[in-house]
Amino acid sequence: MNREEKLEIIADILEVEADELQEDMSLDDFETWDSVSVLSVIAMLGEKFGKYPHASEIRQYLRVVDLMNAME
Repeated sequence: MNREEKLEIIADILEVEADELQEDMSLDDFETWDSVSVLSVIAMLGEKFGKYPHASEIRQYLRVVDLMNAME
């Protein structure tokens, strides 16, 4: 999966346009980064990558790049 595809998925979860995202952006800067988004990340990682991290692990992610790194 390339960088653009990862940003598209994250943009969907955060309910923003992919071209608005930068890898170094803080997740806390997005109003939509909440418990529902965390569940969406867990579901996406499970569906696309067979990974099932705990919500507390996802909550430790600080930046967009942290979500991107989880997709490897």
